[in-house]
Amino acid sequence: MSYDTASTSSNSSARKIFVRSSYGLLDNYIVRPLSQQDKEKFKVLLLRLTVSCGWALHWVNKPEAKELFEFLNPHLKLPDRRALGGQILEAAVSEADKAMHEALREDPTGVTLTFDGWTNVKNEQLLGVMIITSEGKPYVWKATDISIERESHIEVMEKTKIMIDELKNMEVKVSAVVTDSAGPYAASRYFCLILFVLVY
Repeated sequence: MSYDTASTSSNSSARKIFVRSSYGLLDNYIVRPLSQQDKEKFKVLLLRLTVSCGWALHWVNKPEAKELFEFLNPHLKLPDRRALGGQILEAAVSEADKAMHEALREDPTGVTLTFDGWTNVKNEQLLGVMIITSEGKPYVWKATDISIERESHIEVMEKTKIMIDELKNMEVKVSAVVTDSAGPYAASRYFCLILFVLVY
C-alpha cells in the first residue's frame, strides 16, 4: 500500500491523502462464496424467515425474491418451494426434536405435561400437547386429530397413559399433568394421580 500527497493550493498548508492499494477493490471482498456450513445455515434462516413472516412456501419461487438475493450476493441461491417445505423443513424439525429431547431428559426435577382440545378452522377436533420444563421453557410436542373419536374420560385417560409411557421410554420424567376443567380431562387428572402413586 502506498500514499500520495497533493496540495490543494500553493498558499494552503492543507493536503489531501490518496491511498492506492495493491489488493484491489474492496467490492471484491464484500461478496464471497458460501461454505457448506454457510449454505446449511442459510437454508435454516430462510425457513425461519418464512415461518416468522407467515409467508406461503412459494415465495421463494417469485422472480422478485430471486432478484433480491442475487443482488445481495450472487452466491445465494434460493431453493424452490418443494425443497423448502420438504427436506429443509424435515431437517430443521429433526434437529429441533433432538434438542428438545436432550433438554427434557436432562431436566433434574421433571417436566409438566399439558394438553388441551380445540377445533381448528377446518372444524377438526385436535388434541394438542405441550411439555414445560421445570425452568418454565415450553416445547410443543404433538397435535393429534381426534375428530373421528368420541371424547370421553376413557379415551382421554388412555391417551394420557400412552403419552406418559412414551415420555418414560424417552427417559423423560413427568412430574405433573395439567389439563383444562372439562369433565373428561378432570377424570384424566384423577387417573394420572392414581397412576403416579401406584406405578411411577
